Amino acid sequence: MEASNHKWEQIRADFPVFSKYTYLFTNGGGPVSKPLVTKATKLLTDLSEQGRGVMSSWDPEVQQIRAALAGVVNASPSEMAFITNTAQAMGLLTGMFPQTFEILTMKDDFPTSFVPWIHHGHPVRLVQPEANGALPVSAIEQQITSNTRILILSHVMFRSGYRHDLAAIGALCKKHGLILIVDATQSFGINEIDVKACNIDILIFHTYKWAAAGYGAGGMYVSQQILEKYPPKTMGWYNVTYPNPDFDITQDYTQFTPKKDATVFEQGTPAFLNILLLGEALRYLETIGIADINHYIQTLISYLHQQARAHQVEVLSDFDPPHLSSIQRLKISPEQNQRLVQHNVMARYKNNMLTVALNFYNNKADIDALFAVLQ
Repeated sequence: MEASNHKWEQIRADFPVFSKYTYLFTNGGGPVSKPLVTKATKLLTDLSEQGRGVMSSWDPEVQQIRAALAGVVNASPSEMAFITNTAQAMGLLTGMFPQTFEILTMKDDFPTSFVPWIHHGHPVRLVQPEANGALPVSAIEQQITSNTRILILSHVMFRSGYRHDLAAIGALCKKHGLILIVDATQSFGINEIDVKACNIDILIFHTYKWAAAGYGAGGMYVSQQILEKYPPKTMGWYNVTYPNPDFDITQDYTQFTPKKDATVFEQGTPAFLNILLLGEALRYLETIGIADINHYIQTLISYLHQQARAHQVEVLSDFDPPHLSSIQRLKISPEQNQRLVQHNVMARYKNNMLTVALNFYNNKADIDALFAVLQ
């Protein structure tokens, strides 16, 4: 046990944010590590000294990161695209499907899940959560109609913290012949996801939260079957091929063919710096192990609930264990929240609800500090 604790404390030491804050706000955005800052410094130094010359190493490294990203979710590299954020990704997806396709999504999901589809004229149905935020598979199934073609949901709901059982959701979609689109922004990096086992057609995620990769990079898995049946409509100079790939020769660039793999979603020059930093974050996660991270966070969640009971603080996200996530909600007063702010405890507070986000760099001392201020 002591060796295990040492491992997590070594990881925590890589995150300077804890020198000032009790940081419980990863659901809003994660701090980055010292190794990531070192990598960023090297990248910018190389760019300042080499200019375009960096591409001889950056280009192949980006492809290695694509393969690594695909491996995390059990996909093929040809099914993985880089994105800047989930809103951009969802916007690209909306043009792929007929407007007659009815969308089913969750009433309390993040707006990215429905705003672009409504704007593009798709009929959208919303599943109402239970009073505590739970969204049982049975409740979702009841809202499926003969016109429903696509189910969209977040793996972990941003407000309630409810974690969907992706295997059960995937089985539901297979049963009804639905396309399944999952936003994993609130879970990627800390929860294991297998797109094949869970029958996920499209998975999107921004990595600035739990993966601690900084802003501006993420991934989108699109199954080869979906790519072939519903090719994207938005083209740029980068996601097409020309008769001759040599840009140093004169040719007719009006003659082009859209790419056949997931890179068809990458319309222009990649955000190299952000992608390379994502690669560094992935390497960091790999050294820890996502399964270990998930187990460690579950121990923190259990400790949080234990301390909440001891201090008579109501837990609003007290779901069954399979649906618990790193996002936990506590009912506290505005006065209590003001004390948290004064003591540099950083967490989201809205409508008498404190959202406590627990990541691999947190520890029980953070939870103790939280309740010491609340009591």
